[in-house]
Amino acid sequence: MKKKVVIDGALHEKALAVLEARDDVEIEKVPIEDKAALADAMTGANAVLARSARITPEIIASANGLEVVSRHGVGYDRVAVEALSARNIPLTVTGTANSPSVAEQTLMLMLACAKRLLPTDRETRAGNFIEARHGLGRIELLEKTVLIIGFGRIGKIMAKRCHGFDMEVMACDPYIDQQVIRDAGVVPVEDFRDVLGEVDYVTVHTPLNDETRDMIGVDELARLKPTAIVVNCARGGIINEAALYDALNEERIFGAGLDVFAVEPTPGDNPLFTLENAIVNPHAAASPVECMERMGVQAAQNILDVFDGKITADFVVNAEVLS
Repeated sequence: MKKKVVIDGALHEKALAVLEARDDVEIEKVPIEDKAALADAMTGANAVLARSARITPEIIASANGLEVVSRHGVGYDRVAVEALSARNIPLTVTGTANSPSVAEQTLMLMLACAKRLLPTDRETRAGNFIEARHGLGRIELLEKTVLIIGFGRIGKIMAKRCHGFDMEVMACDPYIDQQVIRDAGVVPVEDFRDVLGEVDYVTVHTPLNDETRDMIGVDELARLKPTAIVVNCARGGIINEAALYDALNEERIFGAGLDVFAVEPTPGDNPLFTLENAIVNPHAAASPVECMERMGVQAAQNILDVFDGKITADFVVNAEVLS
């Protein structure tokens, strides 16, 4: 009997090759985020490789032979983890596969906000050379202080990148050994709110859950300097969008770079899109071709490792099911 693997959306050709090399595996592809097609395909499924589909309790219950859900990435707020754990089904993620790309995107947004990249580009193209050169009030990263909220895989890489710009780096993550933060040459912070008035940049690298939803809202934004820049390449909903809009619109902070939104796909009438001091991207931090290859290959390999009984806890969110 072949194992049925359902794939949500397109997959890099090298990742497909990992699965296709196995003659005990059959693949069924469904369009990305097509709920009805995914529900139909789950009948008889042994694994699902999820790009961005919502893996609900109903989807899980519909697949009696389900052995693994493999996320094409590291975020899993769209997956019903408790429903998987109740059936001892592992949820796997792709480890550090996307970490360098997300760190690059975060740094790009920091720089683009600081250098007023969008209005500079527009004014230069319009022939307003002098205005573009002198009138937009750019700032630097050099020797500025950055606060990294969440010091996991991506946060650690961000610290290295920021040190490369000679920045002072702080980090807040109560869920890891604080010596890990110190060993990275970073100042550990117990409560990120206590230092918001001291920092020039804030970048978020936490999952979205009940604890982090609206973690940065009206009160937190009010504590920032008027020259501060906020970047979110983690998950929409961690920064309250209405509060962020007000802070940007009233120029109480310098700028914001957003790769993620509370509602995705985000409608074009999002008020943040009207602001000059906001730079937005369509949840694309992990979409470079090299990153897509790494994530796809790891996601495919995680499925095979579960089938073969050799998956390691390093890639499993609900690692308790392995025992």
